[in-house]
Amino acid sequence: MKTSALAIAASLSVALVTGTGALAQDYDLVISNGRVMDPETGFDQVANVGINNGFVTEISTDDLNGAREIDATGHVVAPGFIDFHSHGQEPYAFRLYARDGVTTPMDLELGAGSVDAFYDYWEAEDALLNYGTSVSHAFVRIKVLDGVEPGYNPIYTGAMGAAMRDGALFKTKLYDPLDEPVIMDAVEEGLKQGALGISYPLGYYTVAGSPEVMAVAGLAKKYHSFITTHARYIGNVPPSGYLGIEEMLTVARTQDVPMLVHHIPSQCLRLTGKCLDLIEAAQAQGQKVIGEFYPYLYGGSYADADYLKGDWKSVFGIEAKDITLSETGEPLASDQDLRDLQANAPGTGLLVYSIRQEEVLEAFSRPTTIVGSDAMPYQFEDGFTGDWDKPFGAGNGHERGAGTHAKILRMVRENDSLSLMDAISKMTYGPAKFIEDHAPQMKIRGRLQEGSVADITIFDPETVTNNSSSKAGENSLPSTGIPYVIVNGQVVVDDSVVQRIDAGVAIRNPIVE
Repeated sequence: MKTSALAIAASLSVALVTGTGALAQDYDLVISNGRVMDPETGFDQVANVGINNGFVTEISTDDLNGAREIDATGHVVAPGFIDFHSHGQEPYAFRLYARDGVTTPMDLELGAGSVDAFYDYWEAEDALLNYGTSVSHAFVRIKVLDGVEPGYNPIYTGAMGAAMRDGALFKTKLYDPLDEPVIMDAVEEGLKQGALGISYPLGYYTVAGSPEVMAVAGLAKKYHSFITTHARYIGNVPPSGYLGIEEMLTVARTQDVPMLVHHIPSQCLRLTGKCLDLIEAAQAQGQKVIGEFYPYLYGGSYADADYLKGDWKSVFGIEAKDITLSETGEPLASDQDLRDLQANAPGTGLLVYSIRQEEVLEAFSRPTTIVGSDAMPYQFEDGFTGDWDKPFGAGNGHERGAGTHAKILRMVRENDSLSLMDAISKMTYGPAKFIEDHAPQMKIRGRLQEGSVADITIFDPETVTNNSSSKAGENSLPSTGIPYVIVNGQVVVDDSVVQRIDAGVAIRNPIVE
């Protein structure tokens, strides 16, 4: 049985009473001589960290005595990284996340069709890391319109493929007011099951009716929740990514709900700066909205995505050779190759090289953004079967599933204009702050302070790097320079070796009976 939120709160009460330096007690774990960085308070100095009962109970320059000590000399001791855009939800993906410094990978972009099934899956697994999900508007549509039960994740269960082979009504059926109440009921059921928010990956089903989108967002208001979006449109020309974000800003403002806009550079491309301006203008008018980015120049998709139809060359500003097969890395030879895939293998994974480095740096520089990997499930010879024992490097797919956070830290080292504290904030405090009013467990995560949960990432700022790449055999190589990762006080990466332990807890809202 996983540790409950009530048990964690009880442990915190004990830890705060017994964990003061005045009592000079031993600690379960001490991290000594590291550069402790907390983005909420700006604390940044060499200090020692004492951990008891899964919580940080002392940060001090005094010597601390623990049952175990990790010498962090020359390393940064930071809050554990939080990733809201983690589609890989199985043990293989979690091993890679851990090596990349992530302690809380959640899927808030696609989300889950069955929220109970998602949490039941991780309840039965050894959850190395914390986990959580939103309820997916897209996957609910698969259930309601296609009659296919999505399970905990339609990519893994095969529900997505089944819907695609049998009409894909979730992405082809025009708006029908009679569908709306059934879809509303299914989304509400997900919120009652403890979903953190509502996700709208509208770019994959652009046919969804605007009245339906607006009505469903009203449920986020009802349940004191938030929405996230992969906006309806993408690219440089109308209907552009800018227009897609305008639509969802209107929805969020009308329903008075917070909103996270995913992967701005891949959504807006050459309009990235303008899209970020739009978000900042909404913030200035009182909207609670933030953007997200990842540090790569290509995105992951599949052949039948709506935005790869029509005049996709103008939309993206690319040619067929700029699209490769996820499984092999082989580029398409012609436009006909894409049309053939759409006709005969519509679910084929693709990598689309459409983003420029200056767009990534623009997003990095803005105070309105956080980091989200958009880590897709890795594919193996036997399918999406990411069990614990599969070797690193065997998974095929986008490299961001293995190296996003280490790459961010490497970018800081190689670019004097980027701030290490800002980078850490975008991977820790920024995400936690956005949802903490709607997911109270996050109020004591994303920080490194006395009283915070001991989710901690220790990295060497001089050597940390991503090793995954787009080359075959290298898509899923783990990051290095992050020798220790701690989840709820347990060391899950120990001297760069992932430990097979059940350290994670569910990040979940209360279940409404």
